[in-house]
Amino acid sequence: MHLQSSADPSVNLAILDGQHETIPAQARGPVRGVILKFEVADAAAEYDRLSAAGLPMLKPLKDEAFGQRHFITTDPNGVLIDVITPIPPSAEFAAQYIAEALPQ
Repeated sequence: MHLQSSADPSVNLAILDGQHETIPAQARGPVRGVILKFEVADAAAEYDRLSAAGLPMLKPLKDEAFGQRHFITTDPNGVLIDVITPIPPSAEFAAQYIAEALPQ
């Protein structure tokens, strides 16, 4: 489920099934903690910067059909950090929805 504030589109809440394919395999399962999602202007640049700083990359940079370029790392306490840049969804994904329901 993905909820977005109508007053402020930058405020989002996503609730995922613990087995969802976008969650790194080693973190799947019953609820074990929290995943924080941060939207940035350039996920690829952040991936390069954080990789060079030695952060563990649990999910490498990837473009998702549903309209995200993202990667997942973790903080020292094991909290998952999903860094996201919106991108246009694939044509196949977009064809499933009316235009008003597509990610902006």
